[in-house]
Amino acid sequence: DDTSLEQRIEQAREALKLVLRDLFRPPVVETTDANGDVAMGNTADTEENVEVVNIPLAQEDELADIPPDMREVVAGEIAAFRERSNQRDMERLQREEELEEVERRRNGPGRSRLASPPRNSNNVPLGPRGVSVPNAPAGPKGQNGPNRGMSFVNGGVNNADGTLRQEDEDTDASDEELWRRREAVRKAEEDKMYAEAERKWVNRERSRQAALERERERERHDLENFERRKQEQLDREVGWDDDREAARKTHIYYRDHAAWARKRTAERIEEEARDEADRQAERIEQSREQARLEQARGMADSFLDQQAREMEQREAAAAAAAPQPFKLSLGAAVQRAQASRAAPQRRTIAEVEGLLDDEEVESTKRQLVPIQMDASSGGAGMTEEEISQAVRALAQEIPSDKEGLWAWEVKWEFMDDAVVRDKLRPFVEKKIVEYLGVQEEMLVEAVEEHLRKHGTAGELVEELEGALDDEAEDLVKKLWRMLIFFTESEKRGLPA
Repeated sequence: DDTSLEQRIEQAREALKLVLRDLFRPPVVETTDANGDVAMGNTADTEENVEVVNIPLAQEDELADIPPDMREVVAGEIAAFRERSNQRDMERLQREEELEEVERRRNGPGRSRLASPPRNSNNVPLGPRGVSVPNAPAGPKGQNGPNRGMSFVNGGVNNADGTLRQEDEDTDASDEELWRRREAVRKAEEDKMYAEAERKWVNRERSRQAALERERERERHDLENFERRKQEQLDREVGWDDDREAARKTHIYYRDHAAWARKRTAERIEEEARDEADRQAERIEQSREQARLEQARGMADSFLDQQAREMEQREAAAAAAAPQPFKLSLGAAVQRAQASRAAPQRRTIAEVEGLLDDEEVESTKRQLVPIQMDASSGGAGMTEEEISQAVRALAQEIPSDKEGLWAWEVKWEFMDDAVVRDKLRPFVEKKIVEYLGVQEEMLVEAVEEHLRKHGTAGELVEELEGALDDEAEDLVKKLWRMLIFFTESEKRGLPA
């Protein structure tokens, strides 16, 4: 019943506590006699007639006092306790190694013991070790004095490795004081790291605030100009008198009608250009929205295809017991292969960025297999698997370090306005919003103009450092990898 089960569980817990206490806290053997002296013994005589027997204990022998139905639970708890204890020991050793590394960097290279004899805290040589000097005064009796049963040294990772810190050896401070010093060093290092992170954060927030202020100032200036022109036009139209203006001939319409017509034509052309730019921006926004919808639709189709494949696998597994007629059709497979080659899938900006990021994270380069491509047809005669392999090989060829990217010869002849407008500009806009938190149109236009002029990556970094500070180089590195990817894909005839 439940009562007996609870009693047995409680007995098992008590027995587990006793076993753990005996394992990790064995009883201390009394080594002193009644007078407080250390009990000495002749180990040679005592061990001569003593037979030492090692009895191997299995897990069942260790848990012999535990009820059989509870041994599995107790063994699992013991294993979990040992694992947690080992984990704590590993963490403690790791912290000590970090403290040792911080202390070593702070103190610099240690002084060689062979160069000069060590000095004590009073800057007086200690003399040779192991040689007793008659009638020499003894130092203060502290922790390592003659009243102690054994001598101690300051523990730590250095002593475990067989080396001693010079300052720990030359001082007579206690272990608590040494630990306090190490904690002070660790706290100073953490404060330094925090101050550096805070400095970067302040610079980034300052750049973001400056970008916001510039954007507000530009909007305010445009609004003021618009209101001023509107008010001027309104005042001019309200007080207009045709007869008076025709007599005065101060207006260009009455003074030089041909010049007025030319000016009006230029203004009409400029207005039409602005309208066309607005329509183009609207079409670009619609195309981006359509691309997002297609991406979402593709993800949905992929999910549905996966569900359909899983259903087919389950149906095939269910019908595997019954014999089925064997059919072989090669026409459908050939048609699917031709359709996949005829309509290669275009990659989105997010897919290209993820592909380049994946290749940048990989530390080891795989052995690349050279792909033979026809210069005239490019990737038209390649299968979908070969195209995917070629695209991944291209991503691996693009360097991720600054020196390699800056030295890469960009194929500018394969970069057209569509790549800059549809591929690179949205990427730059997204990254600037991530860095500054606001859309900085001036920076986007500066980057776009730099690409159209076929400028270098180093010059672009110098141009963006004033606004982006430390993030300028990171942005240019990612942008340059995408630029190389699109131009090389266009050169090799691969779908980008």
